[in-house]
Amino acid sequence: MRPLLFLCFFFLFSSNISAQENNDFTELFKNAKTVLYNQPQECLKITGHLIQNSENPRQQIQVHLLDAGANYAIGEFDLATKSIIEAKKIADITDDKEMQIKISISSIHILNHLGLNVVAEQYYINTKVFADETNNVEIPLYLDGGIALIDAYKYKDQNKLSEALNNLEKANALFKKTSNQILINETTAALAEIYLKAANTDSLKNYPQSIVNRTNSEHSNNFLKMIVQNQLGKFYFLKKDYPKSLASYQTALEIAEQLNNKPYSSEIMDGLSTTYLALDDTAHFNSFRIESDQLANEVENEEEIAVNSIYNYINDNNTLKRNIIKETYQRNLLILSSILVLILLTWVALRFRYRNRAKQYERFISYFENIQKPKEIVPAKEIPKSLNIPKETENALVQKLSQFENSKQFTKQDMSLAMLASHFDTNTKYLSEIINTHKDKNFNSYINELRINYIIDKLKNNSTYSQYKISYLAEESGFSSHSSFATVFKAVTGIPPTVFIDMLNTTKKSHQKQI
Repeated sequence: MRPLLFLCFFFLFSSNISAQENNDFTELFKNAKTVLYNQPQECLKITGHLIQNSENPRQQIQVHLLDAGANYAIGEFDLATKSIIEAKKIADITDDKEMQIKISISSIHILNHLGLNVVAEQYYINTKVFADETNNVEIPLYLDGGIALIDAYKYKDQNKLSEALNNLEKANALFKKTSNQILINETTAALAEIYLKAANTDSLKNYPQSIVNRTNSEHSNNFLKMIVQNQLGKFYFLKKDYPKSLASYQTALEIAEQLNNKPYSSEIMDGLSTTYLALDDTAHFNSFRIESDQLANEVENEEEIAVNSIYNYINDNNTLKRNIIKETYQRNLLILSSILVLILLTWVALRFRYRNRAKQYERFISYFENIQKPKEIVPAKEIPKSLNIPKETENALVQKLSQFENSKQFTKQDMSLAMLASHFDTNTKYLSEIINTHKDKNFNSYINELRINYIIDKLKNNSTYSQYKISYLAEESGFSSHSSFATVFKAVTGIPPTVFIDMLNTTKKSHQKQI
């Protein structure tokens, strides 16, 4: 009898603890959602706590998606994508079909922002097949709203703004029938941003009231207000009502800085600088333009990291699937084909997303053209008379430098001006002046350029080198650290080493196809 009573007491006690934990989670999660768009940093503190302390997979997914929403609100796209990736990993491991669908729809906005519409559409297609395996009545709303979002962004890219606006309206109406407030807010934000572009001349006069009405609902928040005020700034600028334009931009900037949203801060500052330029206020124009450009560079770098995170996840995830799914030829072939298509489409999306890629290719081609050109014989500068270097010594040192360039001694990490001077049986002043005079550069630039040209020659002529890590290439060419190698490499070629290697491999493959 006693063991039975003990078991009853144990199960009752365990149930009470579990219920209390669920109540605590529900309360904290509700608080985090409440402050999401007004105090996103506070929301992130709560989600961080919940991620650490929740063991329920469904709860963890919900928290990661909320964390992604908060990071999206402050423009931290890298962190937002990482949270979405974590949510997807948990959903995949637990085979939670319902959450996989919700995650695919929730990721459409951020993937579009990063120029990865193709990835968003492919993910949607992959998860749509789970629809029949779920009983949640909201799933059809998510799927219909998701395809409307995808179509909206397609139309936007094609500059068919009316069609884009209609699809955003449709998506928003569908999401409002769900309990997903993040999707509703992000879709409303997309509507607010495109509304001005899609408005025709006749409806433009009604634009302010129309767009303000969108954020004066029960879901009004600082994130949407920031977007609306930014759009109003653009509207009043078009109407040449510059005082109102400045007022709207300033209000938007205050909210952006409060939210610590760098992407919108940069965009708003750009609007302010343009407005001040129209008012011939050069001081304010220069001030805001400089700040805007600085933030824009930071944002671009962070977006690159976000894209790389997604790209790495796709590669890692597909590799894992390829290793697991080997039971039948048909399924394995399907997985491999999907991976190749996805990588190809992702590459195309990235190519169009980053305009600076074209500039990098120009620098890449220019580098090889320059090193292949016959070097012009430039008359040596006159050596200062104060050094009094004998002509015989000068000629000997020039000859030794030529022999040094054909050796691999410059790849020694401890190579210095003093060591080379000792090796040449001369002093550092003589050698430094000879390098400056005959190579038209200082010793460090001279050595670094030899090292970079050496490793590029290896990469070009030995395909194995393209498989090595950057840290190995740095050590092989004589650099003491990965960072110093990357810095010098970009200074010499104009391109980071990882991008250079990628372009080199692409060029080789293209050449092989032509052959």
